[in-house]
Amino acid sequence: MTAQILLHPSLMPLEGGVNFRDLGGNTVADGRRIKRGLLFRSGALDTLTEQDQQFLSNLPLNVILDYRDADEVAAKPDILWSGCEYHQVAANPMSHEVNANLERLTAETIAAFDPQAFMLELYRRLPFNNAAYKKLVSLLCETQEGALVQHCAVGKDRTGMGAVIVLLALGAEWSTIKEDYLLTETTLANFRENMLDKLSITLPPEALEKFAYVLSVQELFIDTALQAILEAYGTTDSWLEKEYGMTEEVRETLRDRYLE
Repeated sequence: MTAQILLHPSLMPLEGGVNFRDLGGNTVADGRRIKRGLLFRSGALDTLTEQDQQFLSNLPLNVILDYRDADEVAAKPDILWSGCEYHQVAANPMSHEVNANLERLTAETIAAFDPQAFMLELYRRLPFNNAAYKKLVSLLCETQEGALVQHCAVGKDRTGMGAVIVLLALGAEWSTIKEDYLLTETTLANFRENMLDKLSITLPPEALEKFAYVLSVQELFIDTALQAILEAYGTTDSWLEKEYGMTEEVRETLRDRYLE
């Protein structure tokens, strides 16, 4: 995985990480930057090496928020290091239809699966009444020292929406948020290619094409989420406040901690 470092400077130098990167360095609307080494986003942490664990504990990264469903966690539990605090709150509002635990899918399920319809509906639902993001906000407000990582299976959709919340709260413009979101197409490239190669052994080409779409990063996905937010609340500020209790006062407190 160390080869991923060449893909983007935000990627962390981990041997077993999946799309593990730092939100630090992004600039917000008032010209300040997010501090490095405090806010991370990632895929699952089940393949971390001992060296990775030592590196993360030295940051120190001490809060983990896992957005995966219970069966995903059971199949690939995170590797935890000394001193870290682990929280698991499922973020997928459509887990009854499909999740990242591909082993439970049947041939019939795959045949009937419309990948674009699924992804657009996922992004319409993710922003609302989501207990996982309520937990994210509480952890952001509670964490006074050390760093936090939010993650799902590959660090793309559930984590992508969590990153939207963080970046909006800190005052980032939508262009910056979209750039960070679309960056996953690059930073996930190696993992996605390896995963599709493995799936190609057991899946027919039509099914593989569907999974390739689900694993892709599309501007349409994040635009669909934004449209749903604006239709429901008019502004992203109103959404943050009414869905997740992020008043201007709360956001200013977070900016004081996470911006420089």
